[in-house]
Order: sequence, then structure tokens, then C-alpha cells
Amino acid sequence: MNMKKDFRLEKQTDEEYKLTIYGAIGGWFSENDAKSIRRKLDQVNAEKIYVHINSPGGSAFEGVAICNMLKQHKAEVIVHIDGWAASAASIIAMGANKIIMPSNTMMMIHQASTFEYGNADVFEKTAKDLRKIDSAITSTYENRFVGTREELEQLLKDETFLTADEAVALGLADEIVDEIEIVEPEDEEEEFEPENIKDDLVAKYLKVNSKEPKEPEQVKQTQNLSRLFLHL
Repeated sequence: MNMKKDFRLEKQTDEEYKLTIYGAIGGWFSENDAKSIRRKLDQVNAEKIYVHINSPGGSAFEGVAICNMLKQHKAEVIVHIDGWAASAASIIAMGANKIIMPSNTMMMIHQASTFEYGNADVFEKTAKDLRKIDSAITSTYENRFVGTREELEQLLKDETFLTADEAVALGLADEIVDEIEIVEPEDEEEEFEPENIKDDLVAKYLKVNSKEPKEPEQVKQTQNLSRLFLHL
């Protein structure tokens, strides 16, 4: 969660504003919380707000609040995922009228999680609370998701990373654009790596090698001669 923070509102024209949300979301993670963003949005009287997100997530409640603020704003909200929108950051993206992902970006969705200390009763109560939060989060994605609620719940349970193509296919994004270079790259503890690159490579090269073999040169020459005689 030690990503470089960048949270600002910039006026582009009289009708357009740009809101940048980089870094962790909410609470003791960073200043990227609902209260700060509400103060920024209250200043905006425009037709469009472009929201640029690059975040590992953070507080689910802060994410839901920011999502709802974007939905309720009179401006058209267009979210651009500049790097990744994970966890609470993906919830924020759901508040947009349109979500745009360059082809080299990702979205991650998962169930709510927390830290707890106490006896069995405390943990049982916390588990019940987390399930309620999961239900609310699922509803947030469900407004866009093209599949069933059961399928969505399984994706959340699996902590699913989505490419731009996958997010669009599932309805969680609207448009894919060319790859971009992030203006201010963030210092992450570790880079995301595919869980099973072997399967991807095997599938890729099986497809490549399944093409019909090239014709021997001798066969080509024979065919060329046949065509020549046909024209004589």
C-alpha cells in the first residue's frame, strides 16, 4: 500500500474537470477518502468529470461512498483506469457513466476482508458483518455485470484479476483504448504476475503451431508450371 499518492482536481475547461485518484483509498491509508473527494466535487459545476484511477484499493466503505457521490453528481462521469483499479478502487469505478481501460491495465475484484482480535464470539460476529458487506459490494458490481449474481459472487470469492478485454466482456468496463504510459509511475512492493503463465504460453503456441505446414518448394514449382501450361 506504499504507492505514491496523487489526489487532485484540475479544471480543463469551463465544462470539463479532471479528478485524479492515485494511491490507497480511505481511512488511515491516505487522504483519498470520501470526505476529501466530496469537498472537491462540491466545487465542480461542469458537464463532464474525467476520473483517472491508479490504486490498489483500501476501505470498502470509502469506495462505496465515493462511487455513490460520482453516481449522484449531475455531470457525466468518465473513469479512466490508468494502471489498475483494485478492490475499493474498482468499486469507485462503478460510479461512472463510462469506464475506459487501456489494453495494458487491470481491474481486481474480491470479497471484503478485515483484521480482528478477540474470542470466538467476536470472530463469528465479524464474519456475519463481512457477509453483509459482501452483499452490498456485490450489488454495486451487479448493476453492470452481464452474468448472474451467483457467477459474480464466485468471481469475488476467487479474488479475480481482470484484463481490459475481460472487464469489457463481463460488463465491468465499456471501452478499450490503446496502451498508455503512466505519467507518474508508482512504487509498488511487487509487480503483478500471471498465476499460470505456462498455460497461456502453451495455448498460444499450440495455436501458432497448428497452422497448415508450408508447401515444399518442389510442389510450389510444379503448381506454377501447371498454371503456366494452362495459360498456353
